[in-house]
Amino acid sequence: MALWSRHSNVGRLTECTHNGAICKHFVLELIQGLTFHEDLHRYRYQGQWLAESVSGVVGFDMSPRQREAIERTKNGPDGWAVRGESIHGWLEGFLKGVEPKIDDRWADWLDPLRSDPLFEDFELLATEYRLCDAKRSVGGSFDFLLRLRGDGPEKDWPVVLGDLKTVSNRRAVSSRKPATAQLGAYLSMMQQHHPRLWISECVTVVSGPERCRVIRQTPDECAAAWEDAWGRFECVQPDF
Repeated sequence: MALWSRHSNVGRLTECTHNGAICKHFVLELIQGLTFHEDLHRYRYQGQWLAESVSGVVGFDMSPRQREAIERTKNGPDGWAVRGESIHGWLEGFLKGVEPKIDDRWADWLDPLRSDPLFEDFELLATEYRLCDAKRSVGGSFDFLLRLRGDGPEKDWPVVLGDLKTVSNRRAVSSRKPATAQLGAYLSMMQQHHPRLWISECVTVVSGPERCRVIRQTPDECAAAWEDAWGRFECVQPDF
């Protein structure tokens, strides 16, 4: 069975350049009525503000010590905020076939990403794609959705949903946990908005200096983790 009908409204045909070749492929249509307001870090859907974000739900039960550490290491020239923004922006351009110029201090993070087998031969379906669950009033954005080319029939090529995490050193590449529940949230929202698109695998790409690690998980594993995270979050919400 094909991933989707080429005559459906799931995606549109576009072109990109990869490894020096121009290729045509389908990309997902944006979800109509969904916007992200970066200054507020909030999503709005069909004229209504969404109450929560995926990252907020997943991280709601962090300890005060964990939150303090996150805030302490966020800002500054070597903080995780500028590192994450820079490398996420680079990866988005790289997947689209046009590498943006970023600060040379992040060069050690880029080469392992360029050479990872995950990004050798693929069709780009979406990057930095916004999603929502209107019933739960949650919004979120995944980093990339790829269809990996293979030797078999095109209909059998796997579709991979991915999230990029950047870390400050090589040791942290090994210790960084996968974004299991986050990926499960995006998977759930994809099933709501694009039910005809079958996702084969979920991956967390951990990017560090001179090293990259791809953590592969099944969609069922990620979906279960999201439902568990949502259940714990919902249990502590006040009843109105």
